[in-house]
Amino acid sequence: MKTSEVLKVCQKCGAACCRMGGPDFTKFEMEKVLKAGYPNFFIEINSNHYEVKSKKGICPYLAEDNSCSIHEVRLPMCKSWPVYPHYKSGEKRYFLAECPLTPLLSKQDVQNMKEQASLIQKEIVLDSFTSSKLPKQDLNLIKERFDKFKRRSLR
Repeated sequence: MKTSEVLKVCQKCGAACCRMGGPDFTKFEMEKVLKAGYPNFFIEINSNHYEVKSKKGICPYLAEDNSCSIHEVRLPMCKSWPVYPHYKSGEKRYFLAECPLTPLLSKQDVQNMKEQASLIQKEIVLDSFTSSKLPKQDLNLIKERFDKFKRRSLR
């Protein structure tokens, strides 16, 4: 899909995915955002894991028009949505969230998103909630919003 088409869908839905706290970043991804001149909203979890300071569970890089203010340097976690990885019993599986964008995606779009999701480091996925330094009420809000998305497994 074209970026302009995706933006229209995301703006219409209110960018629900960006209201799940914002993504977690590796050090390289975080430095890329800062080097591009964007504000520093990062909290260090460990030397290679950073989360963003969300306010009421909203990504600080979400613009007022529900677009991504760091779109040109966004990370694989954002590029892959609504496809995302999940680990259970050491096994990596991919899921497709049912967001307004999902029905518009071609098989190739989903495959491209799965490839982006494969770039997300396992530690980032596993530690995103367990190691978070966000206030508990924000974490609960983020989990609640995430759990509202129906999802299906991708093979």
